[in-house]
Amino acid sequence: MERITVTLGERSYPITIAAGLFNEPASFLPLKSGDQVMLVTNETLAPLYLDKVRGVLERAGVNVDSVILPDGEQL
Repeated sequence: MERITVTLGERSYPITIAAGLFNEPASFLPLKSGDQVMLVTNETLAPLYLDKVRGVLERAGVNVDSVILPDGEQL
């Protein structure tokens, strides 16, 4: 597993890269029950991964919202 940090001061956030992350709720730590997340994806990836990621998070008690953006760089 590899973890990198996008450094934006107070808005910094981690990105985790590894195989099988969607099957490991611990990969979403430090999220905990009651937290809220926004999943942002596109029209290509949403059908492949959105429901799986949402399910893992919701089973851990995390409140999930999502937005699906059109494919492309215009946005």
